Amino acid sequence: MERKLKSPVLPEIPSKRYFAIGEVSELCLVKAHVLRYWEQEFDQLKDVKRRGNRRYYQLPEVLLIRKIRELLHDEGFTIQGAKQRLKDKSFVKEVKQSEPPKELLVTKQGQVELPLENLNQSNSLAGLNIKSIKDELLSIIDLLKK
Repeated sequence: MERKLKSPVLPEIPSKRYFAIGEVSELCLVKAHVLRYWEQEFDQLKDVKRRGNRRYYQLPEVLLIRKIRELLHDEGFTIQGAKQRLKDKSFVKEVKQSEPPKELLVTKQGQVELPLENLNQSNSLAGLNIKSIKDELLSIIDLLKK
């Protein structure tokens, strides 16, 4: 008899390359200290340390955390059972490449890429216009040179 509990609706994952541990905590409905514990328990889960040794996660890791949460909380797996399930490399690959946001592409190496065809559209990427950003950055450089 498979134990399947009713899982809460998880928030939509925004189109970003890196997520801070607090953001991942909110996106996956898991407390930050639990994420840090899971990093120790699950070899497949790796964060990126940047800027003052702070933890950041990429999209494939966020998807994996959601799957770990589903295995432990919704399907009733123990940590040991979830580890066994995640030892199946094809299962992990499937999880890490599932349900990315529509604007993002995930490469075979797990890197997130933005589609180039949308970069020059004024409404792409949450209203960012690359040319205006470039112009603004150039003006900041000019100010700093003075």
